[in-house]
Amino acid sequence: MKFLVVSPEAGEWKRASPLAGAVNHLTQAFSRLGTEVMTCAPFYPSLLGDISEYQLIFKGVEKLRNMPFEVWKGRDPLYTYIRFDKYFNRPYVYGENGQPYPDNHLRFSYLASSALAYADAISFSPNALCGQDWGGALVAPIAKTVYKEAFGKISSFFTVHNITYDFHVTEDEIEKIGLPRSDFNMDGYEFWGKVSLLKAGIFYAKKVLLPSPGYRDAIVNSNTSGGLSGFLVRNKDKLKGIQFGLSYPFWDFNIRASQPIELAKKAARFSLETILNKKFDNRLVMYCHLDEESGRTSETLATILGDINKLNAFVTVGLQETSPEWNYFNSVAAQEHSHIAVFKLNDDDSRVRSVLAGSDLLFAANPKEPSASMVLKALASGTIPLTGKDVGCANLLSNYTGEFEQANALLVDDSSAPDQMLRKLKTAVQLYSSNHESWNYLVRNAYRFRYEWDRTISQYLLTFGEN
Repeated sequence: MKFLVVSPEAGEWKRASPLAGAVNHLTQAFSRLGTEVMTCAPFYPSLLGDISEYQLIFKGVEKLRNMPFEVWKGRDPLYTYIRFDKYFNRPYVYGENGQPYPDNHLRFSYLASSALAYADAISFSPNALCGQDWGGALVAPIAKTVYKEAFGKISSFFTVHNITYDFHVTEDEIEKIGLPRSDFNMDGYEFWGKVSLLKAGIFYAKKVLLPSPGYRDAIVNSNTSGGLSGFLVRNKDKLKGIQFGLSYPFWDFNIRASQPIELAKKAARFSLETILNKKFDNRLVMYCHLDEESGRTSETLATILGDINKLNAFVTVGLQETSPEWNYFNSVAAQEHSHIAVFKLNDDDSRVRSVLAGSDLLFAANPKEPSASMVLKALASGTIPLTGKDVGCANLLSNYTGEFEQANALLVDDSSAPDQMLRKLKTAVQLYSSNHESWNYLVRNAYRFRYEWDRTISQYLLTFGEN
C-alpha cells in the first residue's frame, strides 16, 4: 500500500513540535509495517538545522496557482520537503506576536498542490491521501478539483490533532485555494460567513481520525469543539478515535537496565530527591504536570492543596517559568517546603521522564490534551495515573476499585471535581502507606501496559481498508 501524507509540520526538525513529533511517529510506524509512505511538509530553513545536509531533487510548477516549487530531501528518505522561501522561510510556522500570518491559506494550499504535483510527476500512485490538521486540510479538495485526473478517485483521510486549531479566510479567497464554491454553506466548509479550513478537511474526508476514542466522544458530546458541535454531530459517523501511541524506547526509563520495576523506581525516586533537594521519607510522591494542555488541573490542585498537605504525600508541580501559575506555586512551595516542590520544565523531555520515573502518582485533573499522552507516559514509568473516566485514553485503563488483577489507574467520574479527586487520592495514599506490596502490584500492572505507535498504524490501516 502507498500513502501520501501532507502536513504543515513534519520531518527532521532540530526539535520537533508536538504535531511534527506525532506525524513523524505515524510516518515511521507506517514504514515499519511495510507501507510505502511519502510525507510532504514545508521546508523551514529555521527549523531544519544544518540545511547543507539537504539537497534539491526536483523542480516543477503546481497547478492551483501555477507557481514554481522545489522538492528537497534530507538524510531520512521518508520526508519530502516543499521549498518556497517566500512562504516558509519565516521565524514561525503559523504567525507571530499572537497573530496568524494572513496568507496562511495561500501557504498551505500551495503545500498541498505542490505535493500532489510532485506525486503526479514521479508517478507516485497512493491508495489514500492523508491530510494532517488544518494546514494539511486542503489536499483532499484540491485532489478532487485541480488534480482530479490523477487523484480524483483516491480516498482521502484527515487527521485532526486538536479541534480547537483552525484558520478562517473570506469567501473571495475560495477559488485561490481550490475549494468548490458550491460547498460554501453551513453543511460544508462555511463558518460564520468565512471559509474554515478545518471544516473543509472534515467535509471532504472519507474518514476523520482523532488522537483517542475519548477525544472523539468529547468533541461530539461537549462544547470543546470550537463552535463546530452541530457540524460534528452531523458528521459523527465519519469521526473515529484511534489512540495515538508512545515511543517507549524514550519514555520507558527502565528499558535498557530492564530491572524489576519496583527496584528501578526506588533508584529513580532517590535521583528525584537529589534533583529537588528534598527528602520524601515514606510518603507517596505525586506529580502534577502543568502545561498548555493540562486543562483545569491547576485549578483543581489549588483547590485541594491544603487538604493534600495533611496527607502522607509529597507534591511535585512541573511548570515552565513563563507559566502564569509559576509565582503562585512557588510561593506555596516556599511556605510548605516539606510538602511541595516546583519542578522547572524546559524543552528537554528527559526532565519530564525523570520526574515521572521518581513519582508514584500522576495527578491529571481534566487534561485537555487530545491523546492524553501524559497518562501513557506515566504508565510507561510505572506511575499510577489519577484522572477521569472521560480522559482521552480512559478506555484503555483499568480502574482500581479494590481488586488488583488488571488495575493500573485510579479513575473518577469527573476529574475536574476537587472532591472526587481528593477522595481518590486519599485511597491511593492509604493503600501506599498501609500495603506497599499491594501498591507495587498496581505499579507492575501500569508498567506492563504498552500502546506503541505500531498499534496506532495498525488501526489506521484497518480503517483505510474498510473504506
